[in-house]
Amino acid sequence: MTPMRTISPLLLSTCLCLAGMTPPSCSGQDMLPELNMWRPNSHVLCIAVDSANNVAYIGGLFTSLTDPDPPFTTVARNYAAAIDLTTGEPLSWNPDPDYHVHSITHTASSVYLGGGFYNVGGLNRPGLAAVDKVSGIAQSWDPGLQPNVMTMAIAAGKLFVGGTFWQVAGVSRHYAAAFDLSTGALTTWNPAPSDYVLALQPLGNTMYMGGYFSTIAGGLPSPYLAGVDLNSGTTPSYVEPPNAPVWALATTGGRLYLGGDFTEVGGTPRSYAAALAAGSLTGWQPEPDGYVNALAVIGGQVAMGGGFLWAGGQSYNSYLVVVDAVTGTATSWNPRVLYDVSVLAASGGRLLAGGVFHTSMQFETRNFVTFTPAPTLVRVQPKVFLQGCYVSAQQNMHDSLRRASLVPQTEPYTALGYTYTAGGAPGTFTSNVMAHASNGSVVDWVVVELRDALNPALIAASKRGVLLRNGSVVDVNRLSPLWIPVPPGSYHVAVRHRNHLGVMTATPVPLTATSTTIDLTAAGSTAYGSNALAVIGTRKALWAGDANGNGQVKYAGATNDRDAILTAIGGGTPTNTVNSVYDRRDVNLDGSIKYTGSNNDRDVILQTIGGSVPTATRTQQLP
Repeated sequence: MTPMRTISPLLLSTCLCLAGMTPPSCSGQDMLPELNMWRPNSHVLCIAVDSANNVAYIGGLFTSLTDPDPPFTTVARNYAAAIDLTTGEPLSWNPDPDYHVHSITHTASSVYLGGGFYNVGGLNRPGLAAVDKVSGIAQSWDPGLQPNVMTMAIAAGKLFVGGTFWQVAGVSRHYAAAFDLSTGALTTWNPAPSDYVLALQPLGNTMYMGGYFSTIAGGLPSPYLAGVDLNSGTTPSYVEPPNAPVWALATTGGRLYLGGDFTEVGGTPRSYAAALAAGSLTGWQPEPDGYVNALAVIGGQVAMGGGFLWAGGQSYNSYLVVVDAVTGTATSWNPRVLYDVSVLAASGGRLLAGGVFHTSMQFETRNFVTFTPAPTLVRVQPKVFLQGCYVSAQQNMHDSLRRASLVPQTEPYTALGYTYTAGGAPGTFTSNVMAHASNGSVVDWVVVELRDALNPALIAASKRGVLLRNGSVVDVNRLSPLWIPVPPGSYHVAVRHRNHLGVMTATPVPLTATSTTIDLTAAGSTAYGSNALAVIGTRKALWAGDANGNGQVKYAGATNDRDAILTAIGGGTPTNTVNSVYDRRDVNLDGSIKYTGSNNDRDVILQTIGGSVPTATRTQQLP
C-alpha cells in the first residue's frame, strides 16, 4: 500500500477493534464486545474482577483457553484462570484444581476457589481453597470442608460460603458457613438452612441467601430466600418468600434483586426476577420469559442472564439483557448473547458474562465475553466491486479465494506495510464466516478510510473490512456495518484493496451512529479524481492490476506490474503457473498467478491501462 498521512487518532479502548449491530444503549452509552479475550473451551460458572489490577478470575468446567486470533494458540487451564482485561490474554496464574470451580472471590492477596474439586495444585483442599493471587499456588489454609461450595461473599471481615456441604472440620455446618479472613478460623455464623444455598449477597448488616431451602435457624420458615445477621446468622430479617428457588442475588440503592425459577414473590406474580426493599416486594418487573441465574449491577441498571429470550415484553433473542434498576424497563441494547448465561460481573463500566454461549452481537465470543462502553463513533457500509473478480453476467464478484480456503482469517494489510489508525486492524473472522456460500459470501479484505472533509489527504480513521460478493463491506461477522471511532460529521470515504487502485467519494458524506451505505458500484456514482473507477456495463468497479502495490498500474517500463507477475512464476518459462496462493500478483483473485493462457493476470493489467498502448499507465486517484 502507498504511504499515507493521518490525523492523530482518537484514543480507543480494545473494544474498538470490533464492530456491532444497531447501536445499543447501556448506562447511557453503547457497549461493544471485546473480541480479543481468550476463549475457554467449556462452561464458565463464576467471575471475580480485580479492578485495581484489571484482571478477571474465572472458574468453571473448562480445561483450556484459546487465542481468538491466528495461530489460535491454546494454553491449559484446568477449571480456573486469570485473564488480563487489557490484552485479553491469560496470565500465568494457574491453581490447577482437579475438578469444577463453581464460585470465586478475592482479597488483596488471595483468591478463594469454591467448587467440586478435591485437590488444588496437588494439595488436598476439598471444596474450598485459598491460592496466591499472583502465582496461583495453594496457601496453607485448609478449611476442612467437603464439596460442593456453590457461592461465596466477603463482608464484615469474613468469608461466607454456601453450597451442598454438611460440615466443616468436623463441625456441623449445613449448607452455609463463614470464616474469619484474618485467621482462617471457622466462625459461629450458622444459619443452618435446610437445603442447598446457591447465592449470597450482603446488604447492610444482613447476609441474604438464596437456594433450595425451606427453613433456617432450626426450623424457621423462609422458603428459597432468607436474610440473617452477619454475626450469628440466627436472627432472621423479614423477606417476602418466592415460590421456587432463588439462584442469583444482587443489590444497589438499598434494594435486593432476585433471579431464579420462581413465578411469584409473597403471592404476587413475578416471573423469574424481582426486587425487594426492606424485605417487601417492589414494583420492579422486567418480566423475562425464562429463568434468571445471573445478576449484576452496572451503573443505574441491572444486567440479567439466564435462559430467557424476552424481557419487558420485547423479544431480544438474547440470554442477556440490561434493565432499569428502578422500573425494570429493558434498555434498547441487544447484546444477542446465544446461549445460556450463567454468571455476570461488572467493573468500571465493563460488563463480563460467562456461560455456555457461542456468540454475542453475532461475533464469536465462546463461553466468556466482556463488553465495554464505546466512545463516539460512526457506522458505515461502503459498497464496491473489484474489477479483477467481477462477473458481468451476475453483476457481482466471484469468491474463488474463499472457495479454495485461501482468504486469511486476519487482515493482510499490516504485513503489506499499511499502518492503521488506533484499533483499526484487529479482528478475525471465523471458519463459519469463511464457509458461508451465497451472494453474501466473502471475497477478500479491504481497508476503509475516513478522510478529512476539507483536506482529504488527511486520514481521520482507518479500519479493515470484509468484502462480500455483492459488494458490501462489512465487519468480521459478515453481517454488521463497520463501527469507526470518529465524531459524527462529514468525511470522504475511501476504500483500498491490495491489488486494485483505491477509490474515494467525490465529496464528503455525512456520517452518524446510524449506518450509512455508500454505493460506489452504481453507474451514476462519482468518485474523487479523474476516471477513478472502471465502467463495466451498468456497474463501476475498482481498477485491477496493481500487482506491486505502488498505487499505479503499468504494463511496461520501470516498476511495472507485468514483470511482477513474470517474477512470481519463475521468469524463465512464461507458461508456468503458481497455484493455490493468496498473493497480490493474482490480480483476478482466482488463486493462481498466470502470465499466459486463459484467465491470466497479465491481460488484466493490459486492459486496465487501455490495451492498445502498452506504455500507458493508470494512477490511483487518492490524494
